[in-house]
Amino acid sequence: MSEQIQTKRLFTRETEQELDTKRAKTSGEVDLEKLVFGEDVIGSTVFDDKEEEESSEDEQDDSLFYVDTERDGIEESEESSAESEEAAWEDDDIQNSRVALKATARNRKLRVEEDEDEVSGDVYEQRLRQQFEKINPVPKWALTENDQSGGILQSSSSLISKQQALLPPNVIDIVRQRNANQEAVSQAVIQSVQFHPTASVLLTAGMDKTLRLFEVDGKENHKVQSIYFKDLPITTAQFIRQGQEVVVSGRRGWFYSVDVEKSKVTRVNSNPKLKSLEGMKASVESDRLAFMGNSGQIHLVSARTKQFVHTLQMNGPVRDVSFTADGNYLWSIGLDNEVYQWDLRQNQCLTRWHDPTVFRPTCLQVSRDSSYYASGDDAGVINIYDTRSIEAQPFVNVKPFKSISNLTTAIQGVKFNHSSELLAVYSRKKKDQLKLVHLPTASVFTNWPGSVSHLGHVQCVDFSPNSGFMAIGNDSGKALLYRLQHYSAY
Repeated sequence: MSEQIQTKRLFTRETEQELDTKRAKTSGEVDLEKLVFGEDVIGSTVFDDKEEEESSEDEQDDSLFYVDTERDGIEESEESSAESEEAAWEDDDIQNSRVALKATARNRKLRVEEDEDEVSGDVYEQRLRQQFEKINPVPKWALTENDQSGGILQSSSSLISKQQALLPPNVIDIVRQRNANQEAVSQAVIQSVQFHPTASVLLTAGMDKTLRLFEVDGKENHKVQSIYFKDLPITTAQFIRQGQEVVVSGRRGWFYSVDVEKSKVTRVNSNPKLKSLEGMKASVESDRLAFMGNSGQIHLVSARTKQFVHTLQMNGPVRDVSFTADGNYLWSIGLDNEVYQWDLRQNQCLTRWHDPTVFRPTCLQVSRDSSYYASGDDAGVINIYDTRSIEAQPFVNVKPFKSISNLTTAIQGVKFNHSSELLAVYSRKKKDQLKLVHLPTASVFTNWPGSVSHLGHVQCVDFSPNSGFMAIGNDSGKALLYRLQHYSAY
């Protein structure tokens, strides 16, 4: 309907005599009423609500109706409604009857012109419907495609959104998509893949010294931008500061900061004593970058100023670190099987514990809701822990609630999805060494990957912000893209 210009106008109330004159009946109508209703029938077919009319004497007409100058819009909507929905049964008496609009306050609200007196029964019904829908609009949740087509009951599919349901165990619904970097395949091993925290963008980076950004839709996956660093084979690339920047590092004593919006590249020189910055971890939420050094040192750098902030000291060589979702805490694991929890606001260790079940740990990650953490070791074992049991008994031997040994070579990495109900574990030593683990059951999905998955040597894995997609970087320079059907959002 075109834009309606609503204009309110006052008009003079008609006298009772004028109304009686307009409602005067012919002798034929009176005889018909006597025949149908009997001799005691009141001499009018219009039902007056006397109480309603008396209570409305003090009401002003301008509060009871509005004048719509675009009347054609109403007539069009009435005609379209009549054409789109054919009634199963029609009452001829309704079409032939006449309803007075000035008789009651309720009916006066249905007028579209000040001098309008009577309308047919079907028009009166239509205006009542419009008035009801105006006062009680259809809720947004009811405006679905099925409702519009009238076919909501013609399907046996669930009416409950998949987002509200928990991820079922054992079998996962996953579909291969077009490779995320199909338009610009990496010329070397992909070392990093990561989804942007808010936009449908994926970054890839690797030993070909090139950072690439792709717009992810699962169909075209167009390349957005690529940046070549002539003096830095990239081992790590990550978004920071809510996705405004990307930091890339490698086996050099410097790293680069890329302003995504301005396409500005800045080289940052680190401490001269640090010859390699390949072991870097960052967080979208945190104001810190963590560089793993020698002798158990973790060097913290400001993500905003790129200035050195503090050095955390562990007892043994550090193997991996992981930020919590809020960026306030950092977890680390050392070669001596000790796990540390650091408070970055005070730069001090809150607690640490020993894990005797791990053999030469290789990686660590904390789930987004901090309810789990997982670690992998050189023997191909992945241990999953419940953080609540750790908080209750600090500084003691902590045992996992589940150990998974489906992989037989050293674990390269572990990755939780956004809802902490899916865990990806992978190894780069053999082809197709990747498993998906369901939480909280800690059971491995049996249907994927299959014998025809052809993942190659998996180097890195990441989930999109709402787990709609999963990206896998391999040794062939490809960023494999998969659609997780359980999650409807990107």
